[in-house]
Amino acid sequence: MASVPYDKEAILKSLREKIRRAAAKGIAEEDVWSKHDIPSIPAERVVRHRYNPETRQFTKDETIVKIEKKPFTHGAMRHCFRMKKLATPPQSATNHRFHSYGWSRASNYVAKCYMRRGKIDTSQNGID
Repeated sequence: MASVPYDKEAILKSLREKIRRAAAKGIAEEDVWSKHDIPSIPAERVVRHRYNPETRQFTKDETIVKIEKKPFTHGAMRHCFRMKKLATPPQSATNHRFHSYGWSRASNYVAKCYMRRGKIDTSQNGID
């Protein structure tokens, strides 16, 4: 079976145009959580625990978040909070520009925490 010739430049041009359109759309879209005014909440430096199912281990790293103080919903086992997280935390713990830097464009997340007897479970069961 003979290979089909292709125009590498035309493919790259098309790909660049698709990326440009997607980026423009992302920039133009309004933050769906803007009505909750999360950028006005003070930023917090937190320790994030991430589980890797392949290694069956938790890893820890620091990041900067803004998280609502009251849950917006809950289920039988967990409270859910709206949260924004910056991609990379500032180098210095004394750098206070992160309180206002780019929070309206920061990624939206739902933070969940377990409940025990209707209150937030602050134990570290299952983390260490």
